[in-house]
Amino acid sequence: MSQKEDTGESQRVPEMPLDTNGSIEDYVDVELEKLAVCLALPGQIKKKANSALEMLLNHDEHKMISKSSAIVCAIYIAAIDIRMPYGPSDPQLEIGYLDKPEITVSDIIQKSQNSVPVLFKWMNHFRDARLSEAVRFHLKQLEKDYCVVSALYHTHERLCCSIFKEEQRGETDGIPLQTLSCVNDKKQLCWVLFLLAKERLLTDCQIVEAFYILVCCYEFVLRTTPGFQLNTPYDDVQVSEDSEKHSGLMLKTLCEQFDLSYEEVSLVQKNRVEPCFQKLFNGDKSLELTALTEQYEKDYRQKGDLNELLFLRNDPHLQPLEQNGNLSSPRNDEPDGPPITPVRAALNTIQNLKKILFSTRDEPSPDLLVHFKNCSQNPVSSIKERLSGLETVFTNTFAEQTDRNQTAIAKQRFVLAKRLYYRVMESMLNHERERLSQTDFSKLLNIDTFHVSLLACSLEIVMMTYGASWNASFGTVCAGDSKFSFPWIIQTFGLHCYDFFKVLESFIKAEPILTKEIVKHLQNLEKRILEELAWTPESPVFGALSKSEAQAVQLDPPPLPPVQATLSSADMYLSPMRVVVKSKSSSSLSGQSPQKTASTFSGHELPSPDKSMGKKSQSLAIFLNKVCRLGYHRLEQLFSLLFLPKDIQQRIWTCLEYCVTKRTGLLKNRHLDQIMLCSVYGICKVMEREIKFKDIIRTYSELPQASPNVYRRALIEGCEYDSIIVFYNRVFMHNMKNFILQFAPTRQVKTIIHIHISPAPRNITSPVYSIASRRNFYVSPLKDSPFKPPLSPSQMTPRSLQLYSFGDISGSNEKLQRINESMLRAKNGLTKTTPKSQKRLHFDPPPESSPAATQSSEIPTVVKKVKMSENSRNPPSGTEENGGDDSQETSR
Repeated sequence: MSQKEDTGESQRVPEMPLDTNGSIEDYVDVELEKLAVCLALPGQIKKKANSALEMLLNHDEHKMISKSSAIVCAIYIAAIDIRMPYGPSDPQLEIGYLDKPEITVSDIIQKSQNSVPVLFKWMNHFRDARLSEAVRFHLKQLEKDYCVVSALYHTHERLCCSIFKEEQRGETDGIPLQTLSCVNDKKQLCWVLFLLAKERLLTDCQIVEAFYILVCCYEFVLRTTPGFQLNTPYDDVQVSEDSEKHSGLMLKTLCEQFDLSYEEVSLVQKNRVEPCFQKLFNGDKSLELTALTEQYEKDYRQKGDLNELLFLRNDPHLQPLEQNGNLSSPRNDEPDGPPITPVRAALNTIQNLKKILFSTRDEPSPDLLVHFKNCSQNPVSSIKERLSGLETVFTNTFAEQTDRNQTAIAKQRFVLAKRLYYRVMESMLNHERERLSQTDFSKLLNIDTFHVSLLACSLEIVMMTYGASWNASFGTVCAGDSKFSFPWIIQTFGLHCYDFFKVLESFIKAEPILTKEIVKHLQNLEKRILEELAWTPESPVFGALSKSEAQAVQLDPPPLPPVQATLSSADMYLSPMRVVVKSKSSSSLSGQSPQKTASTFSGHELPSPDKSMGKKSQSLAIFLNKVCRLGYHRLEQLFSLLFLPKDIQQRIWTCLEYCVTKRTGLLKNRHLDQIMLCSVYGICKVMEREIKFKDIIRTYSELPQASPNVYRRALIEGCEYDSIIVFYNRVFMHNMKNFILQFAPTRQVKTIIHIHISPAPRNITSPVYSIASRRNFYVSPLKDSPFKPPLSPSQMTPRSLQLYSFGDISGSNEKLQRINESMLRAKNGLTKTTPKSQKRLHFDPPPESSPAATQSSEIPTVVKKVKMSENSRNPPSGTEENGGDDSQETSR
């Protein structure tokens, strides 16, 4: 298979309509020249835009938008490339551009009569085009800043109405025009002051921190605002603010009215905002709107992005995003109720985390100290010493990434993480004590990587919560993409992602009341580790593989009792060695599952002939198992779009599994999806169902997790990177050619007994839990529960609060009394209502004639839900009718 043969369909320039002179170049110039003249573009940008337009028109997605739209995108691309010639990693960008940009993004949008969201939509069509790193970086930051600032302006308008007095109907004659003008100036002053402070304080525009700065700007403006221009309770606070005794009372009032933490906001004000204002005013505390506006205009022209003052004019080119959606899954229960704004949704994530840690201290609890004392070697001193050292590392690195004024904020973040660290550790040890019936955990508690990983996970949750951003595409709060995003905390502590992976699943189970956003974030981190981050050259994965005596690694753990079906963090970190069996077993090429034997577990078969013994780590087996499951899940998504027959699907999965378990070196410094794409193309080619690599890549790009870097930048060798096609020809086929060619139809007859078609992993929807007080009693959750838990009171609107009773609402006692009376009537048969459901639970004992009856204490009790017919509501106890419409078994 030559490289020329496998490069797919050659790139061709699409046919474009010609102008009257028959010149394509003249046709493009005519369309581009009109907007260039309007924008007064310099020749350098015009020439760059012409090249960018040609590139966009060669792209497959150019038909999705109009020609004029592509020209606007080309001018934007040219302006950013000229502005950032050395890419986003240029150190000069930290202090600003060398030269003032010739044109701003707002100029491009206004002159082309478009809007910011429309530009983002157009550029999204060209996300797979060969855009420079500078353009990708700038577009990502611009979209993030726009989403945050537009959400904050929506909140700013609403809050100003609650702070400053508005003109009322019928009272216009009694309010001097000068007073009304002053009130409007105060509103504008708050916004301009916020924009100036934001540009100087925020390197990454995060919605919570930006809102704290906005509140500090309110407090600063209110210092010079007369009380008669304010609404209650701010007018009363303004009168008492003159005395030093009540200093800070206005900020505290603002925090109470906006449901914020005064401690956190005052920390931002003291350490960040006040020093910024001192530099901004040069000691002069007079607030002149004209002077501040001129200062912002100067900063805006120097930066060259969006003119955010246009929000004050309700400029249609800078129209805010719709403020809709709630935290993670929008509820349609109350379409008429007010929606949760992006700012409130982000603040709720912080409040929920604080509720979890409300009763937790930043030191070991008495129960946790008991665990420490039960150890043969008390670890309490080493734990505190380790935490002290890691706190210093964290605060120093945090301050270096921002400024030294944020040291206090970094310490506040670390205290919250320390509380979560102790809380989760105690929960883990309690679980291990019940599971293993032992109290000495000296071995686990003296593993350094366990403690560092647990603390790193706690810090990642805190940093994600405070660094949350608003995702306009999904209408939800998500982890913001900033310099503190994962794997920043891993790099700060010098931790390996593989060690961090070991604690993730146990962390989630040890703290079951984590919010959906936090759980989803941790699950996404696990996927990133499995697909790429754990495959760096220095990763412990390769060391663990080299130490394993068995070359063939089984994908699933050995048959364990259900209570141990999911390994705990102790199992993962202690990494016990287990015996595995390897052989050269095979199955038929027809795609049928291998013959089941007594050694089959978790959807995979343990080969039986030619047994040889080996040892390997359970943590490594679990890791590779999850990698394969992730790869299989993504293959299923790709198969559904490529419409491949079942037999080819099974061979592709076998090839991918073989790469992960036998040719693990292919994943070093690479992405799991790169191996997946090469497996799809290679198997389809030898199976005479050839699909062009270009079509596979186009289909892959439609998947939600797809990244252009996967097929554009694959490691070849050393520091050489190239496209996925070059990687396939030079690296993948060099290692996998013999394995893939055995699936060729001309060779299948000769090699049928040597090919093993891997069965698909069993779809495990949820783990099976045991009940500690009931022996051999296990509970498996429903796949999709029809019941959704209500939102917490802090997330509810006033209308939805009326639908629930939390015990502190007027009349709640009477409501509960009516509920109790209704339940009593139903219990005593006084109600005439016939229940709709005729299902009931049966605990079926084993038959007395069965040999298992003598060992009933060892037989797990099975809980079954049986649907009863109208004619058979009282069947004999312990009976089961299979087949027929009168009974149906539903798994729990």
